[in-house]
Amino acid sequence: MELRLTKRIGDENTLIIEFGGRVRALSSTITAGGFRELTHVVFHRVEPDFDDPNPVGYAERLLERLELPLRSSAVFLTAVDVVREHVEMWIHSPIKMMVMASVGFTPPISIGVEEPGGRAATINILLFVDKPLRDSAFIDLAEVVSGAKTLALVDLALSRGYNLGRVYATATDAIVIASSMDEVDEAPYGGPATPVGSEAAKLVYEAIISKGIESLGMDERFSDIFGVDMEWIRDAASNIYRRAPIPGLSEDGVKREVEAELKSLLRDPNIWAIALAARNLDWHGLSGALPGLSRKEYLGDSKRILADELLGITLALYINGWRALFAYYWIDSNKGELRELRDKPMFIDDILASLIGSILSRIYDRHLGDGR
Repeated sequence: MELRLTKRIGDENTLIIEFGGRVRALSSTITAGGFRELTHVVFHRVEPDFDDPNPVGYAERLLERLELPLRSSAVFLTAVDVVREHVEMWIHSPIKMMVMASVGFTPPISIGVEEPGGRAATINILLFVDKPLRDSAFIDLAEVVSGAKTLALVDLALSRGYNLGRVYATATDAIVIASSMDEVDEAPYGGPATPVGSEAAKLVYEAIISKGIESLGMDERFSDIFGVDMEWIRDAASNIYRRAPIPGLSEDGVKREVEAELKSLLRDPNIWAIALAARNLDWHGLSGALPGLSRKEYLGDSKRILADELLGITLALYINGWRALFAYYWIDSNKGELRELRDKPMFIDDILASLIGSILSRIYDRHLGDGR
């Protein structure tokens, strides 16, 4: 069976997938949900602040306007530009399969966070398998798709603030798993050990990772990995600078220099690598999964742990040698008095102290005539 993709002329907010044959599907969409035969899948862009109290009615009115059948048309709603920014990936061996997705990363969901907030960009995934599947295989594939999506989000290091854990989904994610139909040769399983499950996992993972790398800007990546935004670094460095100002260099001036230094440093993947190591350690500590360290000890900032300071030392020496190291030590020893660092997690607070100290040390070098 051949799948053809049609984009309706004149509707820049809607992408229509039409199946050229009989297709059975398992869907979590607001229309045509559950097990049923499908003729169409619709990706439709809504406004970022979309809050229609009856999204099913909205989707049905959309289908009526598009002159598509209500019962056999699944509708995805998202704030992503579905026409220009959707992801489409195919494989043809050992089984012909296709993933089409609209990938947005808001509103993000972490375990234990009840209020997602943010615009409805969401992750919508259509997986088409050109092979008939039994019900059990559909359910297996739903698990595979969900697991691959979560792994991709973890590898993109998405998070909600510095102490809320990793993002594993967005609030309104949806899937459609569709397969060709036949009286014989139905695949009984679709789990990760099967060819169809293994290839589906690769397609979904690569689709989300590729879109994340393409669409997430430096500010978003910085916030996810460092737990604060770049403006926080600038302001915190400026506040610390007040304790030892350079004659003739105003706070506004130092803010500009901090911002320039930070942007320069963030062109170096080694800076990101050290910060990401600390961020992952905080996630493991918060979950209680760091071997030999209980969650209670982690939350109490156990004195048994030296790895946080070792990471801070490594970052400082890499950025500006001994000068940066001394600046980091000074900030780290005064963390109790610095409100900027007082409430930050065990590992990332040393990275932040080291980064700020290193940047300030470079600024002092330049203005005090000892630059390199």
